[in-house]
Amino acid sequence: MNRGLLAVSHRFTSVWYRDTYVYAKRWKTNLLPPLLEPFIYLFGLGVGVGHFIDQIEGVDYLAYVAPGIVATTAILRATFECTYGSYFRMAFQGTFDSIISTPVNVEELSLGEIMWGATRSLINVVTVVALLFAIGVVPIAWILPVLALQFLAGINFGAMSLFVTSRVRQAEYFNFFLSGLIFPAQFLTGAFFPLDRLPELVQPIAWVIPLTSIIDLTRGMMLDRLGMHSLLELAYVLATTVIFLEIALRGMRRRLIG
Repeated sequence: MNRGLLAVSHRFTSVWYRDTYVYAKRWKTNLLPPLLEPFIYLFGLGVGVGHFIDQIEGVDYLAYVAPGIVATTAILRATFECTYGSYFRMAFQGTFDSIISTPVNVEELSLGEIMWGATRSLINVVTVVALLFAIGVVPIAWILPVLALQFLAGINFGAMSLFVTSRVRQAEYFNFFLSGLIFPAQFLTGAFFPLDRLPELVQPIAWVIPLTSIIDLTRGMMLDRLGMHSLLELAYVLATTVIFLEIALRGMRRRLIG
C-alpha cells in the first residue's frame, strides 16, 4: 500500500474546498484581524525605523524590509493554520475522523490541509503586496512570481507545521515550536537586517532555515537582484518542501491510523 505523496489523488482538493468554504462563511473575522500584523510591521519598521535609517544595501529601508514582511506573513499564516487550526479540527471538532471515513485517505486529508494553509497565507500576502505595489515598492512585472513564491513558502511551512501537529498531544505544546523556532526565525533569516550582521557561526545555521532563501529570493525579485545563487536557493526551497510534505503526510497517518 502506498504511503506519503504516492498515496495522494485528486481527492485532496475536496478537503481544500471544505476548508475554503468554512473560511468564506466567516471571512470578516477570518480575514481582517490577521491583516493588521503585517501592516503594523510595514508602518512601524518601514516608516518608523526607516526614519532613522537612510539606506541599507543601497535602497530605502522600507524597500529593504518589505520583502521580509511579505515572506514572514506567508509563513506565519500557514503555520498557524496548520498547527492550531488543524489541531482543532482533528482533536475537538472530529472533522478529520469524519473525512477519513469517506473515500478520502489520510494523505489526501493532510495535503488538503497543507494546501489550504498555503492558500490562506496567500490571501493575506495578496493584500500586503497590493499595498506595496500601490506605493511603488513591488514592480508590476514581479507581482505574480512573488505571489507564487509565497504560496510555495506557505506549503513549505504548512507541511512542517502539520508534521508538528501530528506529534503533539496538547495544543499548549505548540508554544515550543512557535517560540523556539518560528518567531526567532524572523530575526535570523535576513527579514529586517542583512545576514552579515549576524555572528559568523550563526550565519550557516540561518541558511539551513528555508525562510532565509525565501526572503532572499523575494528581495531579489522586488529589487531586481536575482542571480545564479537564486537558482540554488529555489532548488533548496523546493527540496525541503517535498521532504516536509512527505514526513507530514506519513506523520499524520501514524497519528490517525497508527
